[in-house]
Amino acid sequence: MTKQIALALLVAAASCGVLAQTKAVAPPSTAQAGVLFAEAWKKHRPDFEIQSVQVVKSEAKQHQDRRWITYKLVITATGTDKGSREMYQKKYRCTPEDYSSVLKLEGGNWVADEKMIKNVNESRDCSLAK
Repeated sequence: MTKQIALALLVAAASCGVLAQTKAVAPPSTAQAGVLFAEAWKKHRPDFEIQSVQVVKSEAKQHQDRRWITYKLVITATGTDKGSREMYQKKYRCTPEDYSSVLKLEGGNWVADEKMIKNVNESRDCSLAK
């Protein structure tokens, strides 16, 4: 019986180590966050060709074991033929709400929340760039 308890304690200790490693994942740098959002926008918003993503501010959040970061972004993009005719080949400055720009920690990696990016309202959040 003592060997079973010792084995159970070892398994529990190993599990805690895995959880601790997940919690220890550092947030991405501003530059890394910009790259993650640029890649996500290119993938999930074919109606825009992304020129740049600038991170204005970020706020880390956590609830129990769930971690995420909201961002205020300035995205410079050009409308493509996959979007509306009115936006085609015009340069825009998009400033989505911070709840629309979220990186979440999944499996030890920071990933952009694709649903939020797909749901950005370009008529509200984007204006012609000067």
